[in-house]
Amino acid sequence: MNSPFTLNCIIIRLIVLFVVSTLICSPLASANGEKPSIDVAIKDIDGKWQVEAKMQTTFSPVAFIRLLDSAPQSCAWMHNCKSVTLLKKSNDNIREIQTRFESPWPFKDRLMLTKSVIKFNKNHTEVAVYVSESDLMPSARELENSVLVKRPIGTWRVSLAGSHYELSYIGSADADIAIPAFMLKRTLLQSTTKTFENIYDLSLKLDEGTQ
Repeated sequence: MNSPFTLNCIIIRLIVLFVVSTLICSPLASANGEKPSIDVAIKDIDGKWQVEAKMQTTFSPVAFIRLLDSAPQSCAWMHNCKSVTLLKKSNDNIREIQTRFESPWPFKDRLMLTKSVIKFNKNHTEVAVYVSESDLMPSARELENSVLVKRPIGTWRVSLAGSHYELSYIGSADADIAIPAFMLKRTLLQSTTKTFENIYDLSLKLDEGTQ
């Protein structure tokens, strides 16, 4: 007869296999049937997972900032995003926000508190959004059934490239040791790809609305 410890190990392995198969089999095509060309790379750098992604977009720098500012009303374009809360807005270019991400069962939600600094060039043909860890802290209630993402850092950038704009992102955070490395890498790859595809879909809808 199998011991409780052995049965628990078997159950955990089945859970892991189920989650991984779900991630692998999830469709990555955009909702409009068109699949954008997205370059995504996941790197393990000194124990931190770094994400790099880029694609062509019709979103202008100003339109992209409007999209970011709309996240507290709807963050559905960010894959697995449950909520975005504006905690503080110091001036027109600095925001501090709290983002809650849904994690695959049986893992807890991930909570991330960040400070964003927005910088346009002189003619507004390029914008960079520098993201770093906020000094603000979540309340005990907000941390219930959640895990705080440690030392997030990243840069969103939209810049003119010929007749199109290019959207790029590079970011990292401390490795989430509660999730197996192979699963975390797959999740980051899927989340980044889906987020960029959602942005692409929104840009298509915006183009259709202006025609």
